[in-house]
Amino acid sequence: MLSACASLYPANRLGTVASVSDGDLQVCLDPRASSLAAGQEVQLVRRQQVGNPKFAPTFRDYRVGTARIGTDVSGRCMAASLVQGKVRRYDQVFPAPVDTTPR
Repeated sequence: MLSACASLYPANRLGTVASVSDGDLQVCLDPRASSLAAGQEVQLVRRQQVGNPKFAPTFRDYRVGTARIGTDVSGRCMAASLVQGKVRRYDQVFPAPVDTTPR
């Protein structure tokens, strides 16, 4: 559980989803993010505003799925395939937690 929470720290963010078409995604990395390896799994996270609109905004991160990076990882943007979940454009990309088995 600790590794999953630590991986959503904003400094660990890898990039965003640039486009979605069925199960095919295009992931663009942030300039300071480390490069990804072909076949690496990443988790997709959606940030939504919650709470009363009369007060200061509060945001919550929701895990919405996982994706696997494609074979061409040469540029800043790369193709990925959706493994599970539902993803939208502008969802954030984080490293996948090491232990993903449910307990």
